Amino acid sequence: MDAPESAPAWTFALAGALVSLALLEQLARGPQESALRARLPEGFADADPPRLERASPRELRALPGIGETRALAIARSRFEEGPIANPEQLERIRGIGPATVERVRAALELRQRGRR
Repeated sequence: MDAPESAPAWTFALAGALVSLALLEQLARGPQESALRARLPEGFADADPPRLERASPRELRALPGIGETRALAIARSRFEEGPIANPEQLERIRGIGPATVERVRAALELRQRGRR
């Protein structure tokens, strides 16, 4: 049996550079953002942020503190009371308070920064 071909040297250099870049990025973020990112679902910060005024209930469930019931309540509120333009307007929905609004706002800001 032949030994497998080893990867070209440039692949190891590239991998090392990517790891270094990821570490530098984590240091630049600071401990609070890193802690928030660690609590989010995998890939959340890299995806386009959901638009509160148009996101489907399924998309809204990706936000921290928003489960199926709250996502449906948000969709119903948009239909009955008009669009939700910013996270603060989520407080008009029963069961969503300042703590949830703050978590949603932080997650949306993190995703916006991740897109730049």
